[in-house]
Amino acid sequence: MTAPITIASLCHDFQDFRALHDIDLEIAAGEYIVLLGPSGCGKTTLLSILGGFIVPTQGAVKIGGRDMTGVAPAKRPTTTMFQDYALFPHMTLRDNVAFGLRMRGMARRERHARAERLLELVGLHGDAGKRPHELSGGQRQRVALARALAVEPDVLLLDEPLGALDLKLRRTMQDELKSLQREFGTTFIHVTHDQEEAMAIADRIVVMNRGRIEDVGPPTRVYQRPASLFAANFMGETNRLPATRGEHGLETPFGHLAPPQALIGDGPFTVCLRPEQIRSGTEGWALGSARVGDSAFFGTHFRCHLHCEDEAATTLIAHLPPEVQPQPGARLALSVDPAQLSVFAAEEVSS
Repeated sequence: MTAPITIASLCHDFQDFRALHDIDLEIAAGEYIVLLGPSGCGKTTLLSILGGFIVPTQGAVKIGGRDMTGVAPAKRPTTTMFQDYALFPHMTLRDNVAFGLRMRGMARRERHARAERLLELVGLHGDAGKRPHELSGGQRQRVALARALAVEPDVLLLDEPLGALDLKLRRTMQDELKSLQREFGTTFIHVTHDQEEAMAIADRIVVMNRGRIEDVGPPTRVYQRPASLFAANFMGETNRLPATRGEHGLETPFGHLAPPQALIGDGPFTVCLRPEQIRSGTEGWALGSARVGDSAFFGTHFRCHLHCEDEAATTLIAHLPPEVQPQPGARLALSVDPAQLSVFAAEEVSS
């Protein structure tokens, strides 16, 4: 089962505080959507409204074309998977997974058979008789996922489901979540504050800030061509260069730059430069010479602080190839491909 979702003019207030401002969003049936943003941005409030745990102050939510405003959680075609998994410690894994089916009146033999099929699907074949305390954190996460899918919801809501896992296990479970979502075809809406997690699993990312949607799109577009300065800053590291409009384009601490996009307004502007876009050499837009400061090895790259020789003594963060470690004090000629840069009005505030 799966269903599309329409969110229209959605607002929500907690007394005098407006947590959501005019949220409009269309989600296709079978999409994997990630709500991404810092703490307090409204993503969990939005998820709670979709699940029926909060009634919005205004606006509407439709699931499968049906207005869900005011419909209780138990009567919605949704299931919510919480971060703490909320497994019943006294029940076997089989009974945990089958619990929702039991509440719906399904016969014991049938519900147990479905629970065991789902446990096998999430890699826990032969463990149906165990109890939650016998499992690792990743295994408990799989049981919670199997329980959520057992009732065949049209929409599965996931509230920071991987937040308690270590890095290696989190990445493994990201792959498994994506694979299971593809297999079931269920619409997934997943809340996280982890940018890498969002890019790894989402069909589209919804970047939120202060109760508003800043950007919506596929991970590659949101990362490479963010719609706002906040989205650019939140989606990963970025170097921010001040710029003003000049006779032939932009004037920056590194000299003239032909803007990579149409500019709106008179400025000032902010040029965003990702660390991996900086390269050693003079091809493209030359940034001049820089002295290598601290560097740290991250496996796929060295993360370096580069102290430039421009008038503003700018320090840039760069991700340089892992083959040769940059030596502190060494001098490098730097350049970037100007087509990869993004430019925003400087008055946009990142928080």
